[in-house]
Amino acid sequence: MQTPDEWLADFEAKVADLQQRATEFKQDVESAATTEQSPDGAITVAVAPNGALTDLRLTDSAMTRPAAELAADILALTRHARQTAATTVASAFAPLGGDASVVQHIAEPKADQPPRPHDPEADYSDSPAVYRNESW
Repeated sequence: MQTPDEWLADFEAKVADLQQRATEFKQDVESAATTEQSPDGAITVAVAPNGALTDLRLTDSAMTRPAAELAADILALTRHARQTAATTVASAFAPLGGDASVVQHIAEPKADQPPRPHDPEADYSDSPAVYRNESW
């Protein structure tokens, strides 16, 4: 049986360990911000650790591409940057004892769910994210 002093010393050691792991986790998540650049350097995208696009830079040469090609390249770079950020964030959970299946689910690509580009001719009525007001 532990004495009160031993118990307190053990408790303080556990708290110090948790504080250290929390600091490392925070640094790992913050470092998950990712920047991707096209091979020719014409397009650069940056995403935050949560996958939000934080920067998009286009050179003059990027603007000479056909619009559909430019859009596809931007989306591809953004998807890759988001995947890289998600993998880094998921890896940050491992030392904290995160469930491996949850970490894998976060980190694996969602190839069956590519972002849906805006199409003014498309019917998005099946999308729960779209508010439709028929009186317009």
